[in-house]
Amino acid sequence: MRPAPWGGKRTSRVAEMLKEKIALILLNKSRDPRLTEVTITGVEMSPDLKQARVFYVAREGLELDAAQAALDKAQGFVKQEVGREHFLRIMPDLHFLPDRGWEQAEKLEKLFKEAAATMGPEDE
Repeated sequence: MRPAPWGGKRTSRVAEMLKEKIALILLNKSRDPRLTEVTITGVEMSPDLKQARVFYVAREGLELDAAQAALDKAQGFVKQEVGREHFLRIMPDLHFLPDRGWEQAEKLEKLFKEAAATMGPEDE
């Protein structure tokens, strides 16, 4: 779970619930096939619960631009579906952002493998 930079327990709980609901909506209720290839990795809520940054990763075979376009197009639908759940008094504005953490982790892993390959047994 992504740590909540702005708040405490309540914002963390709301962010986790929102993450689950959005993921289920994209997987089960969306008609756009591109959205089934998107994985929601985290949600960060503002302290007043009016803003939500939703982080996602596009699976292999789906370009990031296509995923962002599909999410932007479906933003109103997702917000409406989450609003039907009635678990928040005020529905937050959703901002979909690509999760760059996965890319950075892959780059670091590649660098570690390259460094290990260049090191000889006497260097260890």
